[in-house]
Amino acid sequence: MGGILFVCTANQIRSPFAERLMREGLLARFGPVADAVAVTSAGTHASPGRPIWPEAAAELARRGVSAAGHTSRQLAPTMIRRVNVVLAAERTHRDQVTALWPEALNRVYTLREFAWLLDSCTAADLPGRRLTERLELLPVLARSRRGSLAPLPPDAMDIADPVGGSEADFARAAAEIEQALATPLRVLGP
Repeated sequence: MGGILFVCTANQIRSPFAERLMREGLLARFGPVADAVAVTSAGTHASPGRPIWPEAAAELARRGVSAAGHTSRQLAPTMIRRVNVVLAAERTHRDQVTALWPEALNRVYTLREFAWLLDSCTAADLPGRRLTERLELLPVLARSRRGSLAPLPPDAMDIADPVGGSEADFARAAAEIEQALATPLRVLGP
């Protein structure tokens, strides 16, 4: 099936925010061809059917992106098995994904870790002509760079959960997600 799965705790703030921004970014870069890429999200401890948090919806709206229609989903092994790459909000989520589906180890990253690994890459580093081919090879490129870069401090790999925080905490988490997504979008092409 292929695609990208974003994971956080409740699937009500960070992962749906990343899902919506990634969809918009793919559409802006690739037009209707972006519809060939499944972009989804789930939570490691989600209560299914809950809407996105109002503060996260407000941050999306500030960026011109709608949160309409999002409902939370509980992470399941079948979701992991079907995608090319899983991007988690925190290291603990990354670990929970690999515990559910160990075979996914080489295609599970935190979002910030993934951006860090791909930061010095360009679209020319990624073979393939079609978007779906390039997406399939994106985690392979990231994996090839593991061990060749000076490691990040562990906390720099996580996007802090803004639950219980201020509007500024939600804005900070949103900015970190947006910044991290810019790298894989750039490497994917046009």
